[in-house]
Amino acid sequence: MTDLHLPGERRGPDRWRVVRWLAPDGSRVRAGEPLAELRPAEAEGAEIRVCALATGTLWHQVRAGEVLTVGQVLGLID
Repeated sequence: MTDLHLPGERRGPDRWRVVRWLAPDGSRVRAGEPLAELRPAEAEGAEIRVCALATGTLWHQVRAGEVLTVGQVLGLID
């Protein structure tokens, strides 16, 4: 099983809001496929896309609209 963590950037925000999932919960995904769009929680900024790190079945661990901190698990790929 592969954990899908919220990535962090050296100078980037620490908190991000999940704008939307691009792949449904329980769907088959491939490594490199975009899975979710996120935007900084406290300030305006560019959205980022989180991509699959492995091929398998995606299981969401958070819902769209939730605010996450860097390093938090977004989903699992089984």
